[in-house]
Amino acid sequence: MTRFKLSALILMLLARLLLSALPAQAAPAGQANEAQLWRDISIGYPLVDWFNRVARPDDIARIENISQLELLERIHVGRKLVVFKSVTEAEQIVPRIAGQIDIIGYNLEHGPANPIDEQENPLAAIKRMRQLANDYDLLLALGPDRSFALSDGAHLAPYVDIFVLQVQKVQTETVTVTDFVLPLVPQLRQANPNLQVSVQIRTEGDVVALADLVDLLRPNLDGVSILTSPETISVAADLIEELNRHDPAGTAATAPTKTPRTDTKGETAAEDALPQGMMWLLIVILSLVAGAIGGGAIALHFSAHK
Repeated sequence: MTRFKLSALILMLLARLLLSALPAQAAPAGQANEAQLWRDISIGYPLVDWFNRVARPDDIARIENISQLELLERIHVGRKLVVFKSVTEAEQIVPRIAGQIDIIGYNLEHGPANPIDEQENPLAAIKRMRQLANDYDLLLALGPDRSFALSDGAHLAPYVDIFVLQVQKVQTETVTVTDFVLPLVPQLRQANPNLQVSVQIRTEGDVVALADLVDLLRPNLDGVSILTSPETISVAADLIEELNRHDPAGTAATAPTKTPRTDTKGETAAEDALPQGMMWLLIVILSLVAGAIGGGAIALHFSAHK
């Protein structure tokens, strides 16, 4: 083996060693371009057996009413979420069911179901919910009404793991939905790069049109939330089948990890990635090593021919 070939081999080995120290670069959190979307489905008694048959591991069974908490024991697949409309109610109930759920849901809406003090100070309310989720190692999902999403969404996003955009009331009005969702999602993701986003639709109307609407929004989404009712079980089944047909083959959604990714101050967790400055330092070191090896090889070459 010539000295030049030996130098090239050493250089290649050094390059592999240095590059192996670089962490694999994953797609940015919260960006679901061509991936399957997880499904967040509201569950009532008639839908439990169906959900157990069709749900994927990252799908969510959502219990909207605390009077149905006994359903938690009957759900055997996917993830479990219980929705609360009051922080105080959540603080009372979550300690009793924390071992049975994966996600706390908080519907912050204008109306009599939500306490006035939480409506007047949503930031304080979401901070309490964040602390509760952290205390029990649970994810936090926020489903505000359109008004709260527009006025406070970017301020609340750093404290939650999943942000649900309610479009079910206008799901047949494509322009209205896109005008709401498309400008807002970048703002939410800028406030929390780890955020997962879904849109909420309901089991009414043309399931093909609903699936087309989801496709239109897919580059901005990680999941789709589905409101059901005992009267629309067949529509729910048809909608899931239609969504399955629209999902890209061979891909899967990336669900949020169970450990909360934001703290009570709203600071996002640091990703395990090598700083850009360190990458450049490795490149410089590699260049210096290459120069030294190359210079040494040239010197040996000339000395051998004296």
